[in-house]
Amino acid sequence: MFVSLEKTTSLASRFQDALPSILKKSRHTEIWGVDLKHAEWQVLEVVLEKFLRCHSAILALQLSRASASLEKTLEWRSLSDPRALLTEAETILPDLDLCHITLNEGQYVLWINIDEMAIKRYSIIHASLTTSGFLVQLGLAVMQKLSVLLMHAAASSDLHDYSASCVVEFKIHAIQNTKRGQQSFQGKISNAIEELVTFIRCHYPKILGKAYIIKPRDEYLATLDINESLLRDTVLLENPEDLARYLGSQLPPRYGGTGESLAECDILPSCSLAEDPTGNNDLKTPDTSAAASTDMEKTGVKEETTASAMNTGSTSPHGLKIEEQKPRLIYSDIIEPPSIILDPEDLPKATNLCPDKMGARVLFADSDTVAKFSHGVRLAEAEALHLASTRTTIATPKLLSAYILDGVGYIIMSYEVGEPLNKYWDRVPKTEQDRVLEQLRDCVNQMREIPGDFIGGVDGSPCRDGVFEAGYGDYTSYSHGPYPSEESFDEGMIQALRDRMPFKVLQGEHDVESSFFNSEYMLYQTVRGIKNHKIVFTHGDLHAGNILVRADGTVVLLDWGLAGFWPEYWEFYRVIHHSPWRPSWDRMVEIFIPPFYVEYSVMKRIFATAWN
Repeated sequence: MFVSLEKTTSLASRFQDALPSILKKSRHTEIWGVDLKHAEWQVLEVVLEKFLRCHSAILALQLSRASASLEKTLEWRSLSDPRALLTEAETILPDLDLCHITLNEGQYVLWINIDEMAIKRYSIIHASLTTSGFLVQLGLAVMQKLSVLLMHAAASSDLHDYSASCVVEFKIHAIQNTKRGQQSFQGKISNAIEELVTFIRCHYPKILGKAYIIKPRDEYLATLDINESLLRDTVLLENPEDLARYLGSQLPPRYGGTGESLAECDILPSCSLAEDPTGNNDLKTPDTSAAASTDMEKTGVKEETTASAMNTGSTSPHGLKIEEQKPRLIYSDIIEPPSIILDPEDLPKATNLCPDKMGARVLFADSDTVAKFSHGVRLAEAEALHLASTRTTIATPKLLSAYILDGVGYIIMSYEVGEPLNKYWDRVPKTEQDRVLEQLRDCVNQMREIPGDFIGGVDGSPCRDGVFEAGYGDYTSYSHGPYPSEESFDEGMIQALRDRMPFKVLQGEHDVESSFFNSEYMLYQTVRGIKNHKIVFTHGDLHAGNILVRADGTVVLLDWGLAGFWPEYWEFYRVIHHSPWRPSWDRMVEIFIPPFYVEYSVMKRIFATAWN
C-alpha cells in the first residue's frame, strides 16, 4: 500500500510524541547503538520510521501497533542485551567465514553463507556451535553490527538507503554419522535460522530491504516466517554470477562483478564488533567517513592477524613474554579446509581395521569411510595421496578430509574393498599375475614422471625413514631435511649416522688410529659416492600388504605415509628392504621398479650401521 511522505512524516512526529511513554514502560532507551532519549532527530526518525513501515497495512492501527512493537523490542533488548553477544562472536566469525558486510555503491550488503560443513568442522574447536541457540546468537551479533552501521550512516547522511540488501547463499553437503535419537546437524541449523528470522522480523524491522537467495533450498526456506514485504523484494538465483545484474558491477568476481573479493572488502572483521562498553554511542558527529575508518581498521586487523598466524610468540608492552598459542586445527592449503572433522570421543568405539598394526590406527568412520590417525600421521601423507590422485591414474583411496587437531593427524578416506596381493597371488593364473605386475610397473612409471626439486615430504616436511630415526636418546628431537639436492641428502644421512652416537663417543672421531672411526669414515665416503640420481615422486612403502587387488583385477596402492620426493633408487631400496613374503618376490620387484642393486647395498649397510 502506498503511503504519502506527508502522512509518514506526520505519523513519525506523533510517534516521537509517544516515545517518552514507551521508554518509561520499557525501562530501556537503547536500540541499534542509539540512545532514543538523546538521539538527534535525523537518527531518531530513521528508527521510528522502520517500526512504522512494518505496520502500514491498517493505517488506523499503524501508530499503536508500531508503538507496541518498539516497546516490546526495547524490553527484549533490556533483558537479552544483544550488544553483549558481540565480543564472543568477534572471536568465532572470522574462523567460520559465513558472514560478511560490504559497502556496495552507497548501500550496505549483508552476505550470509549457509555452509553446513564449515559450521560442523569448526564445532570441534568451538563447542558452542553444536547448539542452535548459539548460532542464533551469532546471527544476532551480526544484525547488531549491521544496524549500528546503518544508524551511523543515518547520522552522517552518507548512504542512499538506510536498509541493507541481504545475499544468502546455500552450500549444502551430505551430513554423515547422525546418531539415532539425535537431531541432525542440518536440523539444528534449520531451527537456528527459523528462530533468527523471527527475531529479525520482530526486533530488527526493515534493517534488511531486498533479499537475494542463491541456490534456494526448500528444506530451509519453506517454513520460515518471513515478512511479506521482504518476500515481495526477494529474488531467487541459481547461479552466483547472476547477482551482478541486480547489485552492480562492483561485486566480487564470484558474483559476476569486477570488484574485490569478499575477504578484501569485508567490513565485519575490519572493525571491532564490540561497541563502547560504557554505552556512550554518540552518533551526531562521526570522526571519519565510513570508507576512511574501514581502511584504517583493515590495516590494523591485517597486521594483528599476520602476527597471530606466524605463531612465534610476542612480548607485551610491559616486557613480559606472552606464551605463544598453537592453533588447534591445522590443515593443508593444497587440499583446502577439511570437509569432515570427526569427534575424537567417538573413535574408540569404531571398528579397528588393523588391530595388529603398530603406529597409526585405522578405523571405520562409516560403512564406506576409514580414518587413519595418530600423533605421527602427517599432512605430507594426505598431500601425497592428493598428488597421486590428481596427477596420475593410479587407483588410490579417495581422500575426503585431512587435518591436525590438537597435535593428532587425521586422514579420512574411502574404504577400498579388495584382497592383499600376497593372498590374491596364489589363487589366480599366471596371466592375472602378469597383469598385476604390469599395472604396478605403470604406477611406478607414472610416479617417476613427477619430478621434485627437493628431497623430503611432498609438503616440504622432513624425510621420514628408519635411517633417520636411530638418533641417540629421543629420536623425535632430530629433524632431517628437506634437502635441496642429493648431495645435501647424502650429508643428511651421514649426520643421521653421527646422531646415533653419544657426544662422548663423537669426541674421538678425529683419532686417525681409531679402527672404529676409520670404518665410519669409509662408510661416509661411500655414502657420498651415491650421486647423479633424479629426484622423483615415490611411494616409499610398496610391500605386498599395501598393494590391494579389487575383484575386477585393478591394483590399488594404500598407505602413502612414507611417500615423498626421493632419489630415483629409493623405491627399489624400500621394497627390497622389506622381508619378502615369498622367495620369488625380489625378482618380481625388478619387473615393475627399475633396479638399483649397488645403491641398495649401500643403503642396507647404512641402515644396519645406524641400528647396530
